[in-house]
Amino acid sequence: MFFPSADPIPVPAPVWLMKLLSLVTLALHFSAVMILVGSLVLICCLNLAGRSLKSADQISASFVLARRLPVIMTFVVNLGIPPLLFAQVLYGRALYTSSILIAVTWLSVIFLVMADYWLLYRIGSMIEAKRRAWPVALLALLITLGIGHIYSMNMTLMLRPQVWPQMYAQNPMGLSLGRAANSAVGDAWLHLLPFMHVRPHGAHDPTTTPRWLFVMCGGLVFGGLWALTLSNMRHIEEGIKTCLRRTGGAVTVIGAAAQIGCALTVVRYQPEVVRQGLGNHALYHVAGLLFLATAAVAALLALLQGAKAISNPALATVGLLVGFLSVAGAVIYRDGIRDLTLKQVGFNVWDRIEVSNWSVIGLFLLLFVVMIGAILWLLNVMRQATPPTERVTP
Repeated sequence: MFFPSADPIPVPAPVWLMKLLSLVTLALHFSAVMILVGSLVLICCLNLAGRSLKSADQISASFVLARRLPVIMTFVVNLGIPPLLFAQVLYGRALYTSSILIAVTWLSVIFLVMADYWLLYRIGSMIEAKRRAWPVALLALLITLGIGHIYSMNMTLMLRPQVWPQMYAQNPMGLSLGRAANSAVGDAWLHLLPFMHVRPHGAHDPTTTPRWLFVMCGGLVFGGLWALTLSNMRHIEEGIKTCLRRTGGAVTVIGAAAQIGCALTVVRYQPEVVRQGLGNHALYHVAGLLFLATAAVAALLALLQGAKAISNPALATVGLLVGFLSVAGAVIYRDGIRDLTLKQVGFNVWDRIEVSNWSVIGLFLLLFVVMIGAILWLLNVMRQATPPTERVTP
């Protein structure tokens, strides 16, 4: 038994409702993260190619994407808070412990997000000033990938309580993240580099990197679908539209293939008992099939628009909705992996003590609906506003 027999704080709502809200908000958060990652990848490629070839269309296409980065980051941050809070309520005994063990790196996320936010504003202003923006976009991409890797580390470590005592014994100062580095501080910062394979002391989990890559490859899918959507804006020139469509279609197909490969790798690395549980549970089985089917459909829709360089708002919207369904399927399947894994080590989330506070629950649901309405209203205001100039010359 790795967990206390009772949680000091009961669940303030039925577990099924908490999990439903967690899954919905997490799917929205992942979608925003993927749009951010994909946009940064496309900006790097388009801005570099545009400046090398002196192509105004490619530079302008990168500017179209860059102008919207700060708004996307706003959605990333605000949509990321609810699922994290729900996870803390449902899995606090696991998540709090893993967070404390990697406290220094976990808290560094705050400063990394602040730096990332500042860079996102710089990208657009640099393109508008006819300066090279792709190095700044690349730096922002690396920071974003690093933040994602830290989250992947924590969400994987919370599933492995059997390694917590050893990690704490080796380093009780929140620096337990090394791969045998001499300096504890240098050891922690080493793992802020997204291309490093993170291995907590004695706690190497082969699913950490595939889980991280799964979301990051989804960035190519959503980045491409986002570019296809932006290509339907009436105020941008035809050459920019064509550039967005061809590039967006190509990266979506590449991203879908890579994401499916990462998903299969994650499942392959799971213990046999977890794989059997996923296969025997109707919800998780359907969720896995939903992800595979919708990822393939999203790729086909993007290929159609990119290869023929044609698109329309309806087709682009369908592509984004299909992409969101693929994320929803993956989120449900991920939730199954977490519950089945924790159950093997003595934590059953469905056994939590419940003391529902329906007035607070009702207020939350009301505010959630109001938030969705406010977002739709703001999007409509943006649509009706005077369109800005999107063309930038080399």
